Amino acid sequence: MTSGLRFVALTIFLIGLFVTGLVGTSTSMTFIWPVYFLLGVAATLIIATIFSPVGFSLPKMATLCLVVFSVYLLIRAADSPVGYFAREDVGLIVACLIGYIGFLSLCPTGNARRSIRFVLAALVGVNLLMALLQHLIDPGLWLLPGYERTHTAGVGGLFNQPDHFATFLAALLPLWLSQIIFSRDHGFLKILWSSLAILSVGALLLTGSTAGMLVASAGLGAFFFILVFVVWKRLKPSVRRVGGVLLGTVSLLVISVLFFSAHSIGTRLGNGTLAGDGRANLPEVWEAGLKQFGESPLLGTGSRSSYIYSRTFRSPELGPHVGEPEFVHNEFLQMLADYGIVGLALLLLVLFFHFRLGVRFLSAFQSVKGAPGRLLPRSQHLASVVGNLSFLFAVGTSALFDFSLHLPIFAMMAAISLASLAVPDPMAKVLSREEETSFLPGGNLLFSLRGIGFGCGLAMMLFGFLFSRSEFHYEMARLAFEGDRQNFQQFRHLQEARSLDPQNPYLFTLSAHAQVAGITPEMALPARMQALEKADEYFSIAQYLYPQDVFAAIGHAAVLDELGQIEKARDRIAEARLWAPLYGNLMLAEAEHHLRRGDASRAEASYQKSLASKAFRDAEAAEEGLRTISEWKLIAQQEGIRWEQPDSGYPHPEKLENEGADPDRPNSGIRSPEEARIIERDLAGEVERLLEETAEPETRRDIPSLEELPDPADWSKKVEFTRPDLSIPDPE
Repeated sequence: MTSGLRFVALTIFLIGLFVTGLVGTSTSMTFIWPVYFLLGVAATLIIATIFSPVGFSLPKMATLCLVVFSVYLLIRAADSPVGYFAREDVGLIVACLIGYIGFLSLCPTGNARRSIRFVLAALVGVNLLMALLQHLIDPGLWLLPGYERTHTAGVGGLFNQPDHFATFLAALLPLWLSQIIFSRDHGFLKILWSSLAILSVGALLLTGSTAGMLVASAGLGAFFFILVFVVWKRLKPSVRRVGGVLLGTVSLLVISVLFFSAHSIGTRLGNGTLAGDGRANLPEVWEAGLKQFGESPLLGTGSRSSYIYSRTFRSPELGPHVGEPEFVHNEFLQMLADYGIVGLALLLLVLFFHFRLGVRFLSAFQSVKGAPGRLLPRSQHLASVVGNLSFLFAVGTSALFDFSLHLPIFAMMAAISLASLAVPDPMAKVLSREEETSFLPGGNLLFSLRGIGFGCGLAMMLFGFLFSRSEFHYEMARLAFEGDRQNFQQFRHLQEARSLDPQNPYLFTLSAHAQVAGITPEMALPARMQALEKADEYFSIAQYLYPQDVFAAIGHAAVLDELGQIEKARDRIAEARLWAPLYGNLMLAEAEHHLRRGDASRAEASYQKSLASKAFRDAEAAEEGLRTISEWKLIAQQEGIRWEQPDSGYPHPEKLENEGADPDRPNSGIRSPEEARIIERDLAGEVERLLEETAEPETRRDIPSLEELPDPADWSKKVEFTRPDLSIPDPE
């Protein structure tokens, strides 16, 4: 019975890993929750193996460091400034724990461990096939109909970013080589590993990815170093002397090349990672990460808080056409910024103890002789350790300039590789230097890990099921809104999603836009005001859940303007400007706020700032706004009207004497631009409020028309109000 449940659990675990490789190829959470549910099912079945005998015992320091590290990350996630962001990190952490524990519990034999490699081989095959279809048919082609890759400058397989596709192939390349050279596989399997290696190298060369080439070089370099380490003692002294000279010469040449080309390599990596327009550079992104680290050096600023601080500390040198970096693009610096010195120290300890176990295992093979006529020993476990050590070194290299470990498939593969190093040979308990005194199979540590895995599985099943449903309804609402904003199906989906996930700020932001989009020209004024008030309510909830969402602030300010809450609208934009001081769309929203109020002086100043902004610049809208103000000035000059808003708060010229002015009301005879006859124009968020007593009869209205209401899409100036990873340009 136990073996049958273990087989079922292993099958579900492998399917979960495979599906993670299909959809867990970006930072989007839309499609990953069903996969997490599947992994949760596999983890709960680990309980069936809790008393199963094993031929190994877990290393104490490596296991304890891993548990402490995971618990620390989960505790810090609970204190994240935005709960929705913390959820993303928690899901990834628990998935990696399931991968680590599932590998140790469900893969106690070499054949079971080989099944992991078959899954990875299948993923490489699917990626290569998808890349071929993208090359022949459409670069935007992706796995699910209706969803396309946004980075179409090169083929990417299942990955949105071409560099991530290249990194995936490059990091797995040493694994295939280790199977070819060190394993006991023959026949079809040898052909399979060789084919995967050749096809991966060919695809890498065709992509021309600098990141992929660097990762491949690091992985192959680590593989070559391990190869030399294993065979060095078997070589004759004369051969070792010659080999030492050759290795020293090659190493010196490589270091020299890297030293003199470091700047160009860094520039190419920066441009390829953030944007293809040649304006981005990684050191500027790292600088923002260092400033974020300075906010809380010891414990960090919280899970995924780089989403927030990448705006606040954004470098002007990135340029206006580079989207939000979101990540620090260096996983070690990211850990330092989000989780502080404590988090980085624990991560390094986990890596140190696991790598030490791998090196100890390799040392044991230095004295093992190969078969007659062979220099190298053959072992499935040796091949696994060599491949996984090289893989981790390759991924660690990509982590120096990318956010690859925030992609679920890379994180899961890294967790499984660490587990394989913790127990390199599951049948060789004699290699352990520690005495086992527990009566539990595998010892107290393995028993505890299996219990933790069971708990993680229950949590993943619960939240995976819940968030899969909420994400489905959110996605249906988003598609309905983007396809037809008068489609009332979106309200049903939004209501269901809010009931399932009341902590998702993007749900409430989209609900607010749906309320505004639902306003029709036939609506009576009370109904129109009710829709705007409901939108304000949703925006306020979204603000409470995610105060730093500067894009939602733009739409919220426009709604507040329509409700006459001018001071609140002004404060909303000012708050957002503090979080994103360089963002031109916020300056544009500020200008339009003043323009709606008839405050031409402030509007002009804000339009000028927006025109020179260093991020999210919309020059066309800013120039259109400046043209409007110029026409206002011309009208004012022709009709003898002062174009400055009298109550704008700006320094005002000396008071003019006006005929007909009420002596009890200073400046009552001065007309503002909003009283002047101006041509209606399609400006983002503009609503002309013509005063009843001064408006021309043909322009007087009791209820503004729909055309006068701001369009939600225009409020943000080409930035959709959906999830950042779906609608905001992704810098990966």
